[in-house]
Amino acid sequence: MLAFVLLCVCFSGYSQIKQSDFQVPDVNFVNLDSTAKGVLYQEITKNPEAVIQETCLKVCRVLYRDVKEIPNVERINYTVRDYDGVSAKGGVPPVIDISFSSKYLAGNFKETEKDSAQALSEIVGVLSHELTHAYQWDDGGRYGEIGGVIEGIADAVRTMLGYKDYNTKKPGGSYKDAYTTSAFFFVWIERNIHPGFIYELNQSMLPDDGITWTWDQVRQITGTDVDELWTRYQKNMHLDTINTDKVTS
Repeated sequence: MLAFVLLCVCFSGYSQIKQSDFQVPDVNFVNLDSTAKGVLYQEITKNPEAVIQETCLKVCRVLYRDVKEIPNVERINYTVRDYDGVSAKGGVPPVIDISFSSKYLAGNFKETEKDSAQALSEIVGVLSHELTHAYQWDDGGRYGEIGGVIEGIADAVRTMLGYKDYNTKKPGGSYKDAYTTSAFFFVWIERNIHPGFIYELNQSMLPDDGITWTWDQVRQITGTDVDELWTRYQKNMHLDTINTDKVTS
């Protein structure tokens, strides 16, 4: 088992999906960058295929409670290449494509003063976001309409796994803003209002439930209107912090 450096994030809502029951996808890893940037990725991850497979299980333990609920992802084509940007996911189950920028990794490595542990944490953090997209529901392909909540869930999973610093949350914005802004709000609900919220929010986007997803789903899950929850979050977010002692998992 590989050791990752994580922030200590404790949630009772994690499922106990067993590794032996989980369908581990095949991983086709290709590194198209033969320069020092591409070599750096391999040096930091050591075994990229294993990192990807282990992160799949971690993501699914946040998103799901039973292996029968998990979408059938059979293969992940993961490519490292030199380009502007960070990472991107394409395809739909059973085949998922993920790209990662060696240029971004090199910049991050320099910013962290060549800290390999922090670089690995960033790689796996970005990966956990993209793998959430691989496994999460999207209300039947409605990303163009509800992309904010979908991206928020992806960053919320990353946060719950310890790869994004929840203590950096700041007031302002909107719960519809996606990414970190929405993610920290969702995690706050998970921690303070409704344990299991991330799981239930994802389940509310099942493509065949006959319900068109709206933000009213938050009220149906928690019993409180989303605007009221946002107001409470803005007022009380500073009271909720996470122990940032480094641990391994």
